[in-house]
Amino acid sequence: MDIAGIIKKLKLLNRLKSNTAEKIAVRFFCSVFITSFIYLLVMLPVPFDSYVFFARLPLLPVILTALGVFILLCVVFTFVDSLAIERLILLISYISYAIATTITTASVWFSFGACLVALLICVYVFKDGSAPVLKHDIPKKLLIAAAALCGVYFVAFAGVMSVCRYLTQYTPNYDFGIFSQMFYYMKHTLLPLVTCERDMLTSHFSVHISPIFYLFLPFYAVFPSPATLLVCQAVTLASGVVPVVLICKKLGLSNKAAAAFAFVYALYPALCGGCFYDLHENKFLAPLLLWLFFFVVKKSWPGTMAFSVLVLLVKEDAAAYVAFAGIFVLLCGIRKEKFKGLAMLVLSLAYFGAAVLVLRTVGEGTMEERFSNFMTGPGDGIAAVIANVIKDPAFVVHEMLDNAADTIAETKPEFIIRMMIPLGFLPFVTKKLPRYTLLLPLVLINLMPDYVYQHSIFFQYTYGPLAFLIFAAILNYADLSERTKRTFAVFSAVSAVLICSQSVWQRTNYLDEYIKNRGQHDAVRQAIQSIPEDASVGSTTFYCVTASERRELYELRYTEHEDELDYVILDLRTAEGNSFLSKYECSREFDEYYRLDNWIVIYRRK
Repeated sequence: MDIAGIIKKLKLLNRLKSNTAEKIAVRFFCSVFITSFIYLLVMLPVPFDSYVFFARLPLLPVILTALGVFILLCVVFTFVDSLAIERLILLISYISYAIATTITTASVWFSFGACLVALLICVYVFKDGSAPVLKHDIPKKLLIAAAALCGVYFVAFAGVMSVCRYLTQYTPNYDFGIFSQMFYYMKHTLLPLVTCERDMLTSHFSVHISPIFYLFLPFYAVFPSPATLLVCQAVTLASGVVPVVLICKKLGLSNKAAAAFAFVYALYPALCGGCFYDLHENKFLAPLLLWLFFFVVKKSWPGTMAFSVLVLLVKEDAAAYVAFAGIFVLLCGIRKEKFKGLAMLVLSLAYFGAAVLVLRTVGEGTMEERFSNFMTGPGDGIAAVIANVIKDPAFVVHEMLDNAADTIAETKPEFIIRMMIPLGFLPFVTKKLPRYTLLLPLVLINLMPDYVYQHSIFFQYTYGPLAFLIFAAILNYADLSERTKRTFAVFSAVSAVLICSQSVWQRTNYLDEYIKNRGQHDAVRQAIQSIPEDASVGSTTFYCVTASERRELYELRYTEHEDELDYVILDLRTAEGNSFLSKYECSREFDEYYRLDNWIVIYRRK
């Protein structure tokens, strides 16, 4: 045998030895993840991050189980000799274990670590173009079915949970009670009037200019219930799957990539998280902005301008999103597109100026105090904020990464993780500097202010920025190599699941509460709805929504109309409701109308 043949046989022998060692390592980690997953289920409901978990779990069964799983894998893969399939099983077993842990922990940082491990595994699995299952594209019909399934999932989960939150009377007057009463007035008068927002009959549009709400009015008119509004909101948000898929296809991405982004959109934690703070006009921003970006990519003037106008109708400060989109087009587009970007910028500035003038003249002004950390005195406004940013840009970075803890919202670093990890940090993966303008809404709206609600995925301020982030992720993904695309697509999908399980999926308590105490909740609702519609009602915050289908409703904590009230509703589940008890129990002007101990008491004026 010649020397070349001997060298070839030695190389083959070394490769076989290397593959054998790699297979043993892969099977070992698979057995660890599978065994750990099994004992997480066995030990329920004991949390894994408690010393009780390992105190109660003997070592020998764990070792024997892991050994048994390892031997079983070795036997199976004696007949199925495919390292690529073994790598996929490694990924699947890790994902299963990671979901089982993240869904039971309150730590954002743990889920972040779980995502980093997922990234390492994804890099390994796709390092040499393995995983042949993911190499082939999927048919168009399967893409449509996958996108539809993503939309159905979102409507089912977000819709059911938000409706259960309403049915259990845990939706406060601020901000759901005011919108529910506003729709009651819109149904009867076509005007956005409300009494429980400013303790008098006034137009909600004097606080925020949001004519986009009229899109829900036909559905509310047919099914007049606060629950209708929550279902409409869930459907509206789910509809964003359509422009996500269309943007992917317009950029030339495969069907499987489009399906992956539809999946990431539907499971994006901030998209569902805000639904746990009920109805808001900001929710329209996500689908409308994604449609706007689709028409930008399509280079359609009519579509771009039409959706620019629709975005402006969401709220006066929605002009900022149209302006940022216009700046992006201005920086990235060819000459004809630059004119479009300039038109969007001018339109947004003109609308914002007009809206501010209206609010300051006949309304209640703009809420500039949310940037108070960039102001030096009570007389400062937006101009002072801009000037101070220019003077001290380092302070912007300081505020963006502020790690101050808060009982209501997560810290800003935790918020950044929840916004970026589900997209695989793709908004940052580009060498094209103009694309970084798509990050500016996140900086301006969520990270610069010190208003705690604006850096939380469980409130309404993320819906504009998240549309920009998703669009940036798709743009940057389109520029990657095929192998890198597979890695990022799987990593993003896995991260979306893990962050969602650590945050949104843990909030099923409203469904559990309604199932457990349905009789009491239904009795409370019936009692409140038995109050005559023309009566003047004062209520503590959590019963305002149930009482909102009437002309006069006031939140008891803030009202100055107590002498005019016909009925008073107290929530006995809360300290606030009980604090009013002595006042009305001893009152000579009110009789007890209805009581359900530890739940509610209603007083009626004699």
